[in-house]
Amino acid sequence: MVVSVLAIAVVWIVWNGSLTLYTAVQGLVLAVITLVVTNRFLLKDSYPRRYQISVITFLRFLGILLVEIYRSGVHAIYVTVTNRINIGIIDLPTSIDDPLRGVMVASAITLTPGTVTIDYDRRRFKVVWIDCPTTDPDEAGEMIKGSFERVLQERPGRGRVRPGQPE
Repeated sequence: MVVSVLAIAVVWIVWNGSLTLYTAVQGLVLAVITLVVTNRFLLKDSYPRRYQISVITFLRFLGILLVEIYRSGVHAIYVTVTNRINIGIIDLPTSIDDPLRGVMVASAITLTPGTVTIDYDRRRFKVVWIDCPTTDPDEAGEMIKGSFERVLQERPGRGRVRPGQPE
């Protein structure tokens, strides 16, 4: 819980744009209140048990996300400048059954320029993209979410998690 409190407090400080004692204390107090209320009234389990993701997996995901944002940004500029926009909506199947990891993939898709996740229901993502060269869900899935999904399916020391496999 200490790591979560510190992480939330750091986010609070960054959002406020002020590194003062008052802002830091305010962030710590709000983080503790938020976690206590969430743990007591909203979650049936504790954060560490409910949302298991290793630091290594998260850092790998973050690295891939930053590379994909840059790569997709360059591609989106090219598609826009050359007027080759081919907008499409596609349903992408997913094998991720953990809600946290699914939301992370959906958010990553939306953060990369040229794609927006408009729906997610644990079995599929519905995505709008500006360069739709295929309507094949598997091929499009590899192009849009492949690297995000692969890194989040791995569990340290356990390899990839497949659907129906216990964690």
